[in-house]
Amino acid sequence: GGDFAINRIIPDCIRAQQEKKAILVRNPQSIRPYQHVLEPVMAYLMIVQKQYENIHLAGWYNVGPEDRDCVSTGQLADIFCQNWGDGASWAAAPNSSAIHEANFLRLDSSKIRSVFSWKPHWSIRDAVEQTCAWSKTWLSGGNLIDEMNREIQKYLSDQP
Repeated sequence: GGDFAINRIIPDCIRAQQEKKAILVRNPQSIRPYQHVLEPVMAYLMIVQKQYENIHLAGWYNVGPEDRDCVSTGQLADIFCQNWGDGASWAAAPNSSAIHEANFLRLDSSKIRSVFSWKPHWSIRDAVEQTCAWSKTWLSGGNLIDEMNREIQKYLSDQP
């Protein structure tokens, strides 16, 4: 939660729910490596700590989801609608095929997995569930600090 960028699928989903409209999805067949923001943030903190302890671990590391969580934009919209409830729905945006986007994107996270035995904590379904919870708290004027603390505690307790 908290990403309000234009032309990004989850923020677009939340805006559609705020306006009580169907979500318009561009290129619903395009596959992307979706993940919750806590995955890379916590991974990067772990990397910094390990590099501080051992300079030989310095280098670049990609942080991405499991292959099974690289889903199409349409599948992500389905997962969002299931988690949101309240009759949330989506449709392909008109002329969405006219917008050029790569059909398949994926991050190679093999280095972080082999060097640190790292793996994601949350599946795409977990990530969307938490994002929906944050967004509903925000839309209702609830306590975002409490919600963020709840998410962080949940993330830390869901160690793989």
